[in-house]
Amino acid sequence: MRLNNFHKLRLPSACLLLVLTLGSGNAVAEKIVIGTMNWAYMDVMSNVFKFLIEDNYGVDVEFVPGKHAMFFKGMDAGTGEVDIFSDLWLPNNQAMADEYVTNKGTVKLTQVTFNSRDAMCTTKYTKETYGLNTIYDLAKPEVVQATDTDGDGRGELWMGASGWTSAAYMKVRARDYGFSDLYELQEYEEALIVKQIDTAVKQNKALAFACYAPHHVFGLHEIIEEPEHDPEKWKPVHPSTSTDWYNESYLATSFPISSSYIAYSSRLETATPEVVKFLHRIVFGTDLINEWSAAIDIDKRDAVDYSKEWIAANEATVNTWLGR
Repeated sequence: MRLNNFHKLRLPSACLLLVLTLGSGNAVAEKIVIGTMNWAYMDVMSNVFKFLIEDNYGVDVEFVPGKHAMFFKGMDAGTGEVDIFSDLWLPNNQAMADEYVTNKGTVKLTQVTFNSRDAMCTTKYTKETYGLNTIYDLAKPEVVQATDTDGDGRGELWMGASGWTSAAYMKVRARDYGFSDLYELQEYEEALIVKQIDTAVKQNKALAFACYAPHHVFGLHEIIEEPEHDPEKWKPVHPSTSTDWYNESYLATSFPISSSYIAYSSRLETATPEVVKFLHRIVFGTDLINEWSAAIDIDKRDAVDYSKEWIAANEATVNTWLGR
């Protein structure tokens, strides 16, 4: 058919609507996929997002567990494999942000939703009994012996959960601070270390562990002191960028203060622009994140039920996020 005869073609109105919709470039997302990781407040965060998006924007939401690299590749693809990651800490994951946000532009970031930091913590008993005050005290023989629960001559230190960028960097820091050979550097789920901390406090057992804020643990226990962050001693290589990241990294200083952002696939700007506006209105703040983590870790609440209750009880905050 010649283009100059197009005006002679008559289409049923329904077909014409279909042609105009497909040709407009404003595809509507059938669903949104949120990437999730294994820390307590993210269970609440993800479910709050799910209920608000489904109830107010008419888009189904699914969760997919994974790691940062997987989420960025999914958002970069723009095919709906992963659409949102709600808790991206920078500069911990700066290498991936540089690649996908700055260079490729396939991933977008919202405003800062809360500020955060990583550190090492211990219990009050351990600090007072064994003099665990600074990061260098982890090399004291009495501290190593006190935290050795299996009698192999090495203490145990929880670095974080498998897949956490902070856990990888904690291992490098242990090496560069000079105590990695003295400990078994462990990675396992956050829920388990929370139980171990509770047991250690009740039974007066020595324990040191990675910690982060905002999180209720930061307020309950003792932060192990470190020198002020020195950018010259902070040269991380992200595990997603090199198979030899451990040897290539140099981290002989405290973590920098981080900021959390919501990351999302640029496809949402055309697929669900109202959801994008919603994401950009969200600010959590540290108090709210502490509240959510305590609900899961301390009160042992079900994340789904608690999220529904939180939405119902916080109408003003929810309406602000929804732009009402």
